[in-house]
Amino acid sequence: MDYLSTQLQMYQNGKYAFLRLYNVSLDKDLGICELTFLYPQKYVIDELSRAEIQQFCAEKLELTSKIKVKFKKSFLDPRLLKKFVLDHFENNNKSIFSQISDQQIDVVVKDENVEITVQSSKEIARSIDDQATKSELLNALNKQFIANFEIKTVENSAFAIKDEIPFVPIVARQAKASRYEVTIIKKLFGKDIKPFPEQIKNIKSEKQAVILFGKISNVQKKSFVAKKGKQQGQEKFYFTFLLYDGKQIECVYFCPKSNLSKCKALTDGLTFLCLGDIKEGLSGRLTYYVHSMTFAQMLKKPNEDEPQKQIESFEHKQVAQIEDFSDHEQENLFSKKVSYKEPISTSNIVVYDLETTGLNPEGDEIIESGAIKIEKGVITKKFSTFVKPTNPIPLEATRKNNITNDMVKNAPKIEDAIVDFYNFCEGCIISGYNNTEFDNKFIRKAAQKVGLSFANQNIDVFLLARMSHLKSKNLKLTSVAAALGIDLKNAHRAYNDAFATAKVLLKLNEI
Repeated sequence: MDYLSTQLQMYQNGKYAFLRLYNVSLDKDLGICELTFLYPQKYVIDELSRAEIQQFCAEKLELTSKIKVKFKKSFLDPRLLKKFVLDHFENNNKSIFSQISDQQIDVVVKDENVEITVQSSKEIARSIDDQATKSELLNALNKQFIANFEIKTVENSAFAIKDEIPFVPIVARQAKASRYEVTIIKKLFGKDIKPFPEQIKNIKSEKQAVILFGKISNVQKKSFVAKKGKQQGQEKFYFTFLLYDGKQIECVYFCPKSNLSKCKALTDGLTFLCLGDIKEGLSGRLTYYVHSMTFAQMLKKPNEDEPQKQIESFEHKQVAQIEDFSDHEQENLFSKKVSYKEPISTSNIVVYDLETTGLNPEGDEIIESGAIKIEKGVITKKFSTFVKPTNPIPLEATRKNNITNDMVKNAPKIEDAIVDFYNFCEGCIISGYNNTEFDNKFIRKAAQKVGLSFANQNIDVFLLARMSHLKSKNLKLTSVAAALGIDLKNAHRAYNDAFATAKVLLKLNEI
């Protein structure tokens, strides 16, 4: 679609250069490819322009599907922009979201220049000014709106965290800092955390972005009533707990309502790697204000005389079958050395397929998952597992994929299988055949159950096949594979379809 955007920019000396391709969706059943373009609010798209742009897209894409063009106006309304900023932080940075309101955000719009100023405490201002945080917000704004954005922060003591938040004091002892290594299991919420915490006993002053590890206890869910902002008068929630690695410290996590389900995992006795800020609480004692947590276990003991035998670990046990891809299969795939273009030549890609009880990710369930890992053009690993659904497999699903209730009766639950798949995909682009409209929705729904989020870049091989103009009778995986000389055996079984899709992806990239 980058090709389409470039061609449209050049069309009739930039006649429609103000348009930006906003979204592409495909309804496979109806055979409709829908293109949505974003345009500035000062422009008007009349019916003649709509027809001209639709004809242009149809000619350039040369698709068998019907082209439908839609247009979305980029309204630079201050209230809309404020809400967008708040929603962005709610979804991507809970620690910032819990401490700001729309009253602290000022938006000034001048033509297509937008200045967004946030008044906040010193700590929150520093968090917003962080290069990665600010860049993430700017990227999100630029995807949704057409404007030149500038983000500013203003420190205002009136919004200091301690002015509003209750505190339960517990003594925390401190000493000289040192680090050790732990093993990450899976993220619960927040940002990724480097697995090198320091020891609690060495915490002796306020400090930003502190990594600690330990066993949690005395977990308590509490609430207070917001005194200011758009949520004034509303009940807000936070959790307090002790974190112990031989010494203990009081921890506080301010939890938005949307994240309460994840916090059910905060159970006494489990071990977590945490990221947060050490600050002085209302009592004058140091407190750990947590904003990211990850399940973890001890890898090495801290470099100290006192052993850490008291720390118990939470460990996810692998349930999926993950194997190295055997050499003879690799040799059968390629009779000669081939070269690939980006992103295959430079990236790791997991090509996967699912078998499900139906087509609705909200009500139907995953019953099998299969995947292939390609590392810089070389197939290296394979992944497969059955999944036990909560309800019996419908007869029509069994007729399609030949998976019976007996085959899955001893299979792992989706909560365990999705963790293995999440770890298998870590650091990789994910890919599948029409996975944008189908498989991705199922894995995201399953991941939500355990507090995980698939934010991997995606390659839909179905869309690549459609744009390649293959001489195929249709765009089904079996037909496309046959057109490329690829043998697909036992179709509608997850691993077999994933393997065939991986070979189609490589072949299309080679072409």
